[in-house]
Amino acid sequence: MATPVLMPKIGLTMTEGMVIEWKKKEGEWVDKGEVLFVVETEKVAFEVEAAQSGFLARILVQVDETVPVGEVIGLLTEKEGEKVEWTGKTPEVIPEDRKSGPPEAGTDRGKKIRATPMARRLAKERGLDLESLSSSGIGGRIRMADLESTAGTDAATQGPPEAAGRLVKPSGMRKIIAEKMMAGKRDTAHTYMVASIDATRILEARETLAPAVEKETGVRLTFTDVLMKITAEAIASHPIINTRWTPEGILFFDVIHMGMAMALDEGLIVPVIRDIGSKPVSEIARTRAVIVERGRAGKLTPDDMKGSTFTVSSLGMYGVEEFTAIINVPESAILAVGAVLEKPVVVTKEIVVRPVMKLTLSYDHRVIDGAKAAEFMKTLRERMENPSSVVL
Repeated sequence: MATPVLMPKIGLTMTEGMVIEWKKKEGEWVDKGEVLFVVETEKVAFEVEAAQSGFLARILVQVDETVPVGEVIGLLTEKEGEKVEWTGKTPEVIPEDRKSGPPEAGTDRGKKIRATPMARRLAKERGLDLESLSSSGIGGRIRMADLESTAGTDAATQGPPEAAGRLVKPSGMRKIIAEKMMAGKRDTAHTYMVASIDATRILEARETLAPAVEKETGVRLTFTDVLMKITAEAIASHPIINTRWTPEGILFFDVIHMGMAMALDEGLIVPVIRDIGSKPVSEIARTRAVIVERGRAGKLTPDDMKGSTFTVSSLGMYGVEEFTAIINVPESAILAVGAVLEKPVVVTKEIVVRPVMKLTLSYDHRVIDGAKAAEFMKTLRERMENPSSVVL
């Protein structure tokens, strides 16, 4: 008896996933609860445990292939060495005297050509006839590798590259990041606005609040925690910032779900602090600490990174003075936070040294006019330079 292994649904919003690693090879035994494969979705990788024990008889979806939730990606069997195939509805045990594997060249594959969803989609985009392709998958299934080998044959006739180098194939996370960054540039009218902020009082506020926050939560209050709280207050005074462009019109959100750009070794992720406007700074610090810990441990789910309405991205810890960030679509704006640096400034006609930081707002000009963006930045500067409203 064979049991299908399905692409799991991790979180409410997941619709498809990419297999990035099989922990077992075909024919190997797997215990119930043992990690069988790793799937990636929304820039997060998850280890998926076997629902039951058995031998991994067939791997139907190869590494780097993306399939919808619920699709069969492998087959487990109770008997060692038992050959099985997936008919599309049920597993079929192959008698020992029957040959299995890919059909020979020129043989009829039947009425329906077997191909992975990603291979079928790419073939359509390239205008390729699936019947003309050789297959390397189980049971004659055409895989992405079959299309790539075809493209590689054409490229080989173009001669050697201009310079020697090392080709590193992008991970699933890197591909998703690339797609989102391109969408951000392609689908929005990016415009930018920069403001310099005297960070004296916001630094003092953090120092004043930090001991009480740590005593209450056990978490160290960061400069970013305070900054996100003040930014949420400024957004509440300018609802146009907390919006989304849609074909039907501009969608105004009732609450602020703030995305927090976070760098991992694998790439950039943007987990969300929900309804940040209603949270005191102590709760923001606690939530941020949990998010960071789960992100580094690879425990974030797609739901943790869905639904943000505005994003803050900070590179100040790297000493970056100023930068522009790409809008995290489908949001309308993102705030880039630079480092706090001691600089000479003029105060009441005298030159003094003050901690200064630069904030850069990237905004979608289809939704937010320049004057509205300037009004928001004015409010943001005033609140950051006088952060009296920040409480535990």
